[in-house]
Amino acid sequence: MPQPAQSYATHRRLPPIHIAAGAILVIVLGWNLWQARQGDTAPLLGALLLVALLIVWHNSRRNAQIMQDRIIRLEMQVRLARLLPAERHGEIARLTLPQLVGLRFAGDAELPALVQKTLAENLSNNAIKRLVTDWQPDWLRV
Repeated sequence: MPQPAQSYATHRRLPPIHIAAGAILVIVLGWNLWQARQGDTAPLLGALLLVALLIVWHNSRRNAQIMQDRIIRLEMQVRLARLLPAERHGEIARLTLPQLVGLRFAGDAELPALVQKTLAENLSNNAIKRLVTDWQPDWLRV
């Protein structure tokens, strides 16, 4: 099944399972805290467990994003070394991780000029993405 076109406006996503799991955990936590206010102290243990689950849920997503960013940094360093002339290889080290993530979506033809503009104007991740004309989708982004 073909994927729909991806652009700056549609590239961010939060899997529905994360939204559902987070909502369920928050609802059950609220219920346990309400029960505890009614004088029943047994739900406090459940509330504590739910807080721990919320922390694990949040950190599992955050750790996946950190790993994805490290992979993108390596991918972009290799890609830029291939696309930029040798005299411009020093520019690669001057790019920040957020800038590399933004540049990741640019096509090969526009990437060298976009790197130059990014460094000259110190563009943010979102500003870079808005300038991309040949959007390269990343369907596997966490």
